[in-house]
Order: sequence, then structure tokens, then C-alpha cells
Amino acid sequence: MIPAWPALPRVFLSVRDHLPRPPGQDEGLLFHDLSLTELIHLSANAERAAAVDVDSVEGLASDSAALTFLAERLGIRMVITRRPALTLRAVELGCQPLLRIHCLDSTGLERALDGHPGTPVGTALSPGLILAHLAEQQRRMLPPPVLAYGLMRRDEEFDAAWTAGAASVVTSAAGDPAGSGRGRRNHRADPGRRGSKPGHALDKLDERLYNPA
Repeated sequence: MIPAWPALPRVFLSVRDHLPRPPGQDEGLLFHDLSLTELIHLSANAERAAAVDVDSVEGLASDSAALTFLAERLGIRMVITRRPALTLRAVELGCQPLLRIHCLDSTGLERALDGHPGTPVGTALSPGLILAHLAEQQRRMLPPPVLAYGLMRRDEEFDAAWTAGAASVVTSAAGDPAGSGRGRRNHRADPGRRGSKPGHALDKLDERLYNPA
């Protein structure tokens, strides 16, 4: 039986060391590349749906106990991880999981999808910019919902991701102090900063993206 989870927000605002402007009606918060202490503090003031990139939180183990802590103590039930077994455990705990996969070409995509548990586990595709460049048949291989995660900076890139089937995209709120639009004008994708854990810096095209495992 597939759990009846709510739809993903159309836009996730990137959160590292501070909360952005209040999210709009169809926006959520994605916590990543921060410490556990920061996560606890910032999530306490979250006003919208929130998700956590579990593998990128310093001080938070990528295990079942971490999922229980996120769900029961912080009230966060949307999680992203690159670990297939953890996504299945998330389903058992009533959390909505997305498997984060890295791919830069067709071979990388196929290799990454080999370990994907499939529905009801969704997909966080990184870099998100590549989604619009996949063939339609390849896009159909991605278990929904699909999150376009990283390397997106312009309005047309967000539009292309949605047109290609993304349920949601990740952006920073920088440049959009008024909160006008949802992933549209003045929304800028996160340019990338130092991650809390090695190998989890967002939006960096380097050799790590060639090793999705």
C-alpha cells in the first residue's frame, strides 16, 4: 500500500545557517549542510513544510534513530538520503523519503537507479539542472515525486525542470526579499558553500558527482 503523503511544495528554500524570508504558500524549507544544533534551532521556527538532507547534517547519524529523532522530536517527516536502505526504513516510520542520486550522463543515471527502491520512495536528482536534458524515457525511469536539487540559477531553468516533470525545485531565497513568485523572478539557485560533511557540498561539479554510491 502506497502511503498518502502530501504533495511536495513546488519550491524548497535552501536553509543552512539562517532561515530565509517567510516561505510562500507553495514553498517549503530544505535543511542541508548544517550542524545538528543549527537544525534543531532553525527547525523550531519553521513555518512551512520542511525536509532534511540527512547525510549532510553534521552530528546526525544516517540511521533509523536519526529518522525517529527528526520525526518525533523535530516534526520533520520529509527526508533526503543517498542510502536506499534508509529510505525504506523511513517509509516504515511514516516519513516521506527521497533517494538522492547523482548523475551527469546516461551511464551514471542507470547505475544510480539500479539501487533505487522505487515507489513509494521518490527521487532527488542532483544536479537538478540535468533533469531537463534527460530523454523522456530516462525521465520516466525516475520514481516520483522528483526533486530537482542543485545547479539551477535562472528562471528558464526552473521552468524547464517543472516542464520535465519535477514536482519541486531547490532554490535559495537570496535576491527575493519580498517573497514574490515561487521559484520565478529573483529566485536564485543555491550557488554552493562548504558542506558540513565531506562529499555533500551542494552545486559543485567535481569528481564526487561521478561516485553516487
